[in-house]
Amino acid sequence: MNSMIKKYMPYAITIFAVFLILPLLFINKTMSNFFAIAEYIAFPAVTIVCSALYCSKHGLDFLFALIAPIAFLFTMLIYCGGFRLTNVILLGVYLVSGIFGLFIGDIALGDKRRQKEKAEKKEAEELMLEAKRRDEKEKEKMAQKKSPPTYDDDDFDYDKYLSDIDKSISDSTEDEIDQILNEFR
Repeated sequence: MNSMIKKYMPYAITIFAVFLILPLLFINKTMSNFFAIAEYIAFPAVTIVCSALYCSKHGLDFLFALIAPIAFLFTMLIYCGGFRLTNVILLGVYLVSGIFGLFIGDIALGDKRRQKEKAEKKEAEELMLEAKRRDEKEKEKMAQKKSPPTYDDDDFDYDKYLSDIDKSISDSTEDEIDQILNEFR
């Protein structure tokens, strides 16, 4: 929120100053006929210029277009006699001129900002690629550190077992087997 206020502040002060101080020049009777020039030319021009300059630095921000109508609300209540139809129409005109200024600023003056954003995006992509490469290198190092599983971890003595099987069956063992089988019958 503070960053938004900081971005808006110089432009908002300019718009409010013009909208509130310029009508003071038209207070006396001789200049009061020229107040329409301020309403129809000076106020929209200041709105367009401030919106274009803001957009060239910070990009499209449609909330910014509301500053001029808000400033004109005070001017309307103080100098123009309140809520009349022409004043309400002028509110819409200032809103449209603010939006128009934003588009002018984006199209005509926003090249430097777009180049800066493109450079920042390219830098961020390079950082991401570098991080991805680093991650792949770490995975390769981890894979190299791991040795393939060996199957010699079995502690069973197969040689001893196989040596017992390969012995020829002697007659004494056959007699023992027959004797055991006879006992069970």
